[in-house]
Amino acid sequence: MKKSATFAMVLLLILLSGCESKESEVSEKQLPEVNDQNCLPERIAKVTPDDAREQFASLCLRRSTFKPSEKKGW
Repeated sequence: MKKSATFAMVLLLILLSGCESKESEVSEKQLPEVNDQNCLPERIAKVTPDDAREQFASLCLRRSTFKPSEKKGW
């Protein structure tokens, strides 16, 4: 009984170990300003650490605004 209980606990710990949330600890203050000059690939590559670079590149991709298309009168 003790072996099966120990095995079950180890199995449970292994299964739940991948469930932790890894939130980015990079604040907006550490990132460069999002503009045309800073969003060039060369400038994005210079941002460190890697998680800050990923967050900054994501902000650069989403910086455009929505422009609705003209109404079509078919």
